[in-house]
Amino acid sequence: MSRSSPLSADVSVIVDANVFFAIGRPSNPKYERFRREVRNAGVVLQLPRRVVGELGGPETDRIHRALDEGWADIVDAPSPQDADAVTASDIARRVIANETGQPEHEVEKTDTILAGLVIQYLRDTESTDVAVLTDDIPAKHGIETAVDELGYGDAIGVYGVSDIIDDDSDDSLTLI
Repeated sequence: MSRSSPLSADVSVIVDANVFFAIGRPSNPKYERFRREVRNAGVVLQLPRRVVGELGGPETDRIHRALDEGWADIVDAPSPQDADAVTASDIARRVIANETGQPEHEVEKTDTILAGLVIQYLRDTESTDVAVLTDDIPAKHGIETAVDELGYGDAIGVYGVSDIIDDDSDDSLTLI
């Protein structure tokens, strides 16, 4: 890549649903640029099952194509018995609630599960570095706080779509 990217074959990448909403459908140029960057980096994105559900299931065109082409895979949420995963989710929930002004019980569960999943994924796999992709700023802060407080900050990074592909305003233009 021409600029620094968090994507590399050495980094496991867990993705939030809002990333697939941000890049759009497979016919969107932003989707194609994102797909190309992921494939060029030799990365297989890890999509939590709950994220896939938020996007409409594995048959949804944007997910189906990623799964079919092998640049994405579905992973399960952390076990409720994993203490670090539960603690990370709780920390993320508090941070997100504070930033958004929502009661903790109304915070989107997928955002909090990502904090726990990334820690569990790091511990349970051969990965030494894990990245989380989310375009949700409060979720990003929640995940970063959780992994830092639990001592995983050096091995886990949180990024957005703009860290993978440049924001191209031409993607949103509609010609009449």
